[in-house]
Amino acid sequence: MSSACGWTDVARRLLLASCLALAAAALGAGCREASPAERERPIGEAALAHAVALCAERPARLAGRDSRAAADWIAARLPKDGTRVDAFETPLGTLANVWHCRVERPVAVLVSHFDTKAGIPGFVGANDGASTTGLLLALAGEGTLPVAYLFTDGEECRVAYSAEDGLTGAWRAARSGRIPKDVPVIVLDMLGDAALNPVLAANGSPWLNARIRRAARETGLRVGDGGAIVDDHLPFVAEGYRAADLIDFDYGPGNAWWHTAEDTPDKLSADSLARTAALVRRLIDLLEQDHP
Repeated sequence: MSSACGWTDVARRLLLASCLALAAAALGAGCREASPAERERPIGEAALAHAVALCAERPARLAGRDSRAAADWIAARLPKDGTRVDAFETPLGTLANVWHCRVERPVAVLVSHFDTKAGIPGFVGANDGASTTGLLLALAGEGTLPVAYLFTDGEECRVAYSAEDGLTGAWRAARSGRIPKDVPVIVLDMLGDAALNPVLAANGSPWLNARIRRAARETGLRVGDGGAIVDDHLPFVAEGYRAADLIDFDYGPGNAWWHTAEDTPDKLSADSLARTAALVRRLIDLLEQDHP
C-alpha cells in the first residue's frame, strides 16, 4: 500500500486501535502490574497513527518549500492553547518551527524535527522525522507532562551541514530566548523503528545523558553509546544548554533505509514508540526531582 489514500485509511484504523488499547488497558488493570512500555501502549498507538497520517498528508516536508503547510498541519493537531507557529526567513527561504507549552515553566523541552531531506524521490521520512513528531503529538495531546514541545524545521541539510545549511530551526529556537538556560533540551530522532536500538550522542550533555541512561534502565530500554552526532541538540549545546540527542541510527540492514524511499510507515512500530514514551515519562520524573 503506497498511495496517500491507503496510508490515510491506515491512520484511521490505528487511531481506532489506540482507543481499543486504552480500553483494554483499563480492563486489564489489577490482573498484574503492567510494564512501563505496556502502560504507554495507547501513546504508542496514537503516535504511530499521527506518523502515518503525516506521511500520507504531508509526504514531502521540504524546508523552505513546504514549511508553513507542514507546520500548520502539526499545529492543527495540537491543543490550541499554548500552540504557536514561528515562521522565519532564512537564505534558503521561509521556515517554520512549531511550539507548544501549557505550563508556566517547563521541566524540559522535547524536540523532534519534521522536515524531510530534498532530492530523494519517494522519501516520506516515516522514521526520520514523522515517528518522533507523532510521539510528541501524542504526548502533547495527553497533556500530562510538564514540558514544552518543539517541532523543528530545517534539520536536514540541502548539501552539507554548515553554519548556513542544516539544523536551521534548532538554531532559531536556541537563540530565541524562549527557553531558560537551565531547562534541559531532549532531542528525539528516528525512534519508531520496529527493531529499536537507540543510542545517545556523545557530544550531548553528560549530566543529561546520565539521567536518560537511568530512565532507560528503570523502564527496561537498552540505550547504547553513540559517537559525535550532528543533530538538533548541537545548537542548544553551543548556546549553553544542557541538551541530549536520543537517536536510533541503525535503520534497516547496515542502516540501508536511512534517507531512502524505503523509510516508509510499515517499518514503524507502536511498541517502539511506547517504549520511548516510557523512557521520556520516567526522565521527566527524574528531572522534576532534580528541580522540584
